[in-house]
Amino acid sequence: MIRAQTIVARTPSTLLTSLDRFHLQFKAKGGTLLFALSAPSDALSVITSHLKSHFPRHIGCLSSSLPAYRSHIMCAVALLDGITFRSTIVGRADPQVGRWHAARRSSEQRLPATQSNILEEFNGDLGRVNWEDIWDKSAASAQEMMPVELRMARPEDVSSVLYFSDKAPEGIAKALKASFPHSHELGFLASSTPFITGRPVTLFHDGEIYSDGAIGIALQPSLGHTSLTVEFPGLVDLTPDLRITSSEGNLVLTIDNGNPTRLLFAAMNKHGLDSRDVLLKDDEFYVGVMGNGKVERLHRITSGDPSRGTIALETTSAPPQGSIIKMFYLPRRDEVTLNLEPTHGNASISFIATPDSIGDEPPSSVLDNDVLVIDGNFVAGSENGFMLRRAAKEESWSCTLPGGRARLRWT
Repeated sequence: MIRAQTIVARTPSTLLTSLDRFHLQFKAKGGTLLFALSAPSDALSVITSHLKSHFPRHIGCLSSSLPAYRSHIMCAVALLDGITFRSTIVGRADPQVGRWHAARRSSEQRLPATQSNILEEFNGDLGRVNWEDIWDKSAASAQEMMPVELRMARPEDVSSVLYFSDKAPEGIAKALKASFPHSHELGFLASSTPFITGRPVTLFHDGEIYSDGAIGIALQPSLGHTSLTVEFPGLVDLTPDLRITSSEGNLVLTIDNGNPTRLLFAAMNKHGLDSRDVLLKDDEFYVGVMGNGKVERLHRITSGDPSRGTIALETTSAPPQGSIIKMFYLPRRDEVTLNLEPTHGNASISFIATPDSIGDEPPSSVLDNDVLVIDGNFVAGSENGFMLRRAAKEESWSCTLPGGRARLRWT
């Protein structure tokens, strides 16, 4: 059985007391501790030391506060049985912007320093490479680069995989899809921590601290059947169902054989939204891929060009030709409404995309007591969002919609 809690506390001492209770209640069960912590920088050391002393086997990361509890300390914990792993498979560079798609076929760009370790065989100028060729090469060898801890696991022995990652999880996601195509995959893109710990992200694994890559746990079917769902609260429909008639890379080239950007602007004008700017500057517009009348996956629109017509999406791969989509608008908001009620019986793990910035308004939720413990729910938020894949029916994709929530539930 999965043991999970989310603890919201006023002070480090009240959080530590709740963690002590969790340890005493479930230490006999064994397993690996999964944790996500949002706390002031001056409290991190004592809290993480406490967690590591109670649970030497652990994977964890620093997360962001949920808007409703941003003045409090928040720590989600769960005890799980499975195969833990550490991955150093490189991810992908940032997706290209649609305004210069005509020149993208060469895909020549400056290689990030984090990618240099997969290019040692090249003797030429490593600073400038054809990225598409390099990505194809690394993707083809993804299974060979699988973390050593997972290489002996059979596909039928893994029902779900949870992981914490830096902001480039594409490498580990491709490897997991290749090795465990029928398993669910849920990745949490850890919060950015350069001004908190001096690291881009902060990951914890069995006493070690990492600044990149991924750490995770592969769960076995014996833990029970799992379902993986995703929610997109607050979206407003801008268009009816549309069909993508051509796409390339992260670009949508035509929709219903027409100009995607002009179609979007027309929909915005119809709903009274300002479309005078050529480029969309706010994180407010999205393309949703539809299935059975519901949004199955969602991509933020990062730019649009009325003359060329293309729109660029915040993804490495736009929906393919023939996909049914809708365009959506998300009104600006600071608050993310969440149901943090305890669950009775079935445990769940939820990853939530939080806003990049939070306004100055006071938090909407104030604790009646010094601590709030939500039993059965592991809830963690990050401004970098999450990545998921529901078994074999889709490729891995990421979500950064503020308030977007992915939930792995045991049924």
